[in-house]
Amino acid sequence: MQADLDLVLFDQATILHKLDEMAAQISADYHDREFTVIAIVNGSLMFTADLLRRIPLPLRLDCLSVASYHSGLETSGEVTFRQIAQPDVAGRHILLLDDILDSGVTINAIRQNYRRPRHKLSVSVFYFGK
Repeated sequence: MQADLDLVLFDQATILHKLDEMAAQISADYHDREFTVIAIVNGSLMFTADLLRRIPLPLRLDCLSVASYHSGLETSGEVTFRQIAQPDVAGRHILLLDDILDSGVTINAIRQNYRRPRHKLSVSVFYFGK
């Protein structure tokens, strides 16, 4: 499979090791909290599945469909929530998982959406980069 690629940024062993590190940190941070993981679909779905398999805590998983690229290669700056009913996270801590953070427009709009008194938004940011 690598023969089809011009450049591999992270090999499989590095990715698996980083997933283990992230899962351990999340498990430590949330060991005494009820929390909901919200996967920003579609990009984060495979990553979310791989990560959550490593977290031995009770949690809820929901998905949120949003768009800010609108078929372009750069964010439009306008975030559209694609689903009418959003995950019910009242009184729970929320861990947002997204695939790529470039401008921060999408994740910021989601954070603002959940920054209401009934939510306990706690944000953890993890990067694959060095």
